[in-house]
Amino acid sequence: MNQRITVSNMRTTVTLDDEAYEAALTLAKTSGKRLGEVISDLIRRAVQKPQAPTPREGKRFPTFQVPPGAPMISLKAIRRAWEEE
Repeated sequence: MNQRITVSNMRTTVTLDDEAYEAALTLAKTSGKRLGEVISDLIRRAVQKPQAPTPREGKRFPTFQVPPGAPMISLKAIRRAWEEE
């Protein structure tokens, strides 16, 4: 069976699976927030861009994000930099 709820601010009716409704209702009760707030927060978290992972302690090598389209560093450039040290 599905549950129908009305979301605040932009009033709209959505149909949720019972399991999803119960989970959202439990989150609302335990957090002290209204059901609409909880559902809005869950949707926002689902659609936001993932954040870069936090560095883990004990990693052997540092890592970093490379932006899309960044030029490759050639082996020749690496060797030249290595020799300059």
